[in-house]
This record gives sequence, structure tokens and C-alpha cells, in this order.
Amino acid sequence: MKKATINRRDFVKSGVAVGAALGFPAIVPNSVFGVAAPSNRISVGQIGCGNISRYHIGNLLRMEDVRIVAACDAYKSRREEKAAQINKHYGGGSICKPHADFREVLARPDVDAVIIGAHDNWHTPMSIAAAKAGKDVYCQKPLALDFSMTGLLRKVVSETGRVFQFGTQYRSFARCRLMVELVRNGYIGELKRIDVWSRHVKYNRDSYHVKPYGSTVEVPVPDDLDFDAWQGPSPMVPYTVDRTTKWGGYHCPETSLGFLAGCAIHPLGLAQWGNKADGTSPIRYEGTGSIPTEGIFRTLERWDMECTYANGVKLRLMDYETAKGVVTKYASSWRDGDGVVFHGTKAWIGLVSGGSSFDSSDRTLWKVEFKADDERLTVSPEHNRNFIDCVKSREETICPVEMAIHCDTICHLTRAAAITGRVINWDPDKEEIIGDPDASKLLSLPYREKWKVW
Repeated sequence: MKKATINRRDFVKSGVAVGAALGFPAIVPNSVFGVAAPSNRISVGQIGCGNISRYHIGNLLRMEDVRIVAACDAYKSRREEKAAQINKHYGGGSICKPHADFREVLARPDVDAVIIGAHDNWHTPMSIAAAKAGKDVYCQKPLALDFSMTGLLRKVVSETGRVFQFGTQYRSFARCRLMVELVRNGYIGELKRIDVWSRHVKYNRDSYHVKPYGSTVEVPVPDDLDFDAWQGPSPMVPYTVDRTTKWGGYHCPETSLGFLAGCAIHPLGLAQWGNKADGTSPIRYEGTGSIPTEGIFRTLERWDMECTYANGVKLRLMDYETAKGVVTKYASSWRDGDGVVFHGTKAWIGLVSGGSSFDSSDRTLWKVEFKADDERLTVSPEHNRNFIDCVKSREETICPVEMAIHCDTICHLTRAAAITGRVINWDPDKEEIIGDPDASKLLSLPYREKWKVW
């Protein structure tokens, strides 16, 4: 990256000390220097070109102040297809370049921000490496496969002044924000209990190549896949026909925490928001859970966990099959999927039908006129848009790193309680399990040194 003449990044680097003294951001986007004037465009690298990338690319391509300049994936066919799609949208040429290694994207001085849409085990390592490289980060959920890395992520984001967005986009839905405002302002009375649920490993089993839980038979790796890079820091395992599918990315325990973290994290983000708990997590976890004993998809298939906050609020975290028998006793509608319900002393209100329909015991709540002194929450028009706006303004996103860590904590501790069958007590200040060394070991995982990028 050495240049014979000073470039924009070199100029910014030389001004870090002055910028810090004056309270300015250490690294400034292209737009500040007018490089992309008059549009003031932010240059974005898309890391991970699988299923989730369609959500990001579709939204980013509609933004006139954004250019996607890099598409990175371990699959050659995927990165080249996405780069071609993006360049076609921009009228041809080679604005977006395909990359096989995400470190190539981070080394590019023209990339301001990255979208990390690789699978779970890469989220935190890539986020740390990106922040160190001076890139703002949108990190897909869940945050970390190895919880021990979250403290380093927090430290790096803080020290580098990077903008960080966590991919729990429910907070960018207007109806979700309204629901949480009603809860936080006491319109359902005093908050007592929160029900949260999501899909599990059995939900999409008809789509698995080999049933019930994915093939264990090793087969040759496809020619266009760098499986070593796909597996990344996780221990190497045999390649099978189910391993690198989107379901394999969700449910193989070597690279994922399953839908507990991949889906439940969305309504958990609302639960934390409604309980004003973004800076903490429940302190006690007690319940049950089960894991498949066959196939390669061995993340939690059932769970029912009572999580207790220091303020006394109870969070019941369930798989959707368990939740159905609970929620249908008080809600009039149900569709399999994800959801959250807040129970107060006056009423309940929630997102109850497959993550798409809202309901309440008092329908007039949705028409409440807020008082002048009521707390109103930050409006995010769309999650990708909120990220880009914050890249420009240097303000905190709707889902910053601290929120991400404490929300992610609930998934890790629920998993630990389910696997051990024991009550887990948590110290949210020290961020450690109290008095259970064996359970504590479940929060850290082995890694391959060759892919240690943090």
C-alpha cells in the first residue's frame, strides 16, 4: 500500500493527532474531500455474496450517494456474479471488482465501509480486522461465534472511532419502534415479562439435501469454492453437500450458533430495547434445550429458557414450537416464525405472527398520542440507510456495538444453560459466568492460527 506520493488516506493518517486534539474523526470518508463530488458517495465493499447479500445490495444500489466497489466471497462464481450485477446497474465498466480474499478489500484505500455478510464464525474476526484497517462496519448477526472476542471488538471500535452497525434490522421498522416507545413510556403499565421466540434447526429441514440434519458423507469440494477460506478460523471439517449451503452456514456448530442467534437475535434486540437494557444482559438463565445427535446440523433444536434481569423483568426465550403453546393462549393470531411480546401490568403488546403482524390486548394502544415529555426513539428509515448516514455524520447507529454485545450474550448463555442443564449466573459488569468453569469454556472456541486476523 506504499505510495510514492501522498494520497487521501496518507493525508488523513498524518492528521490523526491533530484531528484527535480537535475532536474530529480520525478517518474521514471520501465525500469530505470531494473525491466523489457532487454526489458525496460512500464506497462500500460487500464481504459475503451469498443469500444475505441480496438484502444489502438491493438497498445499497438504490442509494445515489453509495457505490459498491468490491464483492468478496470464497465462491468464485458468487463474487463474479455479484460484481457483474452491480456493474450492470451502474451502466457497465468495472466500478465493482470481485475479490477472493476479504483482506484485499480491507487493504483498498478507496473503500470507506464494509458490509460483513459472511457466515457466523467470520463476523467478529472480520469486524475487528476491518475496524483496524480504518473501515466502518455493518456486521450481520449474530455477533460472535466465540464470545471471548467481543471485548476486543468493543476496544478496537472505540479506539479507532469506527461506525458500527449490527444487523438486527427490526429496530429500523417504524412499527417496532412505536411498540417499544409504548412499552418504555409505560402505556402497557409496568413491564413484567417478555416472551421471545424464533425458528430452530428443524424449521427448514425439507430443504436439506440429506435429512434430517445434513449429510455427513465427505465429497469433493466444488472447483469454484475455497473451502479453507470459507471455514476460516474454525477447525477444518470434511466437506459435504450440506456444509456450505445457506442452511449449513446457519446450523453447523463449527461455524454457527444456529437460529437461536441467527433469528432470535432480531426480537431479542427489541426485548432489550423495550427493557432499556442495551447496556446489560439478564443475570440468571434457567431452562431446557436439546441438540440433534445425527447429521452435521447440531445447533439447538428446542429450547425454553427463563432469563432474569437485575430489574426483575423475566425474559422467556423459546423455540417457536414451544412458544406456540404459550402465545396462542393470549394472542388471536399465529404463524410459525419469530416474535416478541411485552407483558405489562395493564396490557400486552407484541410482534406475534411470524415476525410480520402486530397485536395487543388493547388495540387502542396503536393510536396513542404521545405526550410532550414522553421518550421518543431515534428514527431509522432503513437499516442500511441508517448505517450510511452515520458513516457520513459519525453519529452512533441504531444498533451500535455495545447493544450487539449484550444482545449476543443472551444467546450464548442460553446455549450454555441448555447444553449443561444447569442454572447459569452471569456478571454483566465483568462479563463472565459465575462459579461454573465448565460452562465458561463454552464461550470460547478453538481456532486455526493461519486465519487469525484479529
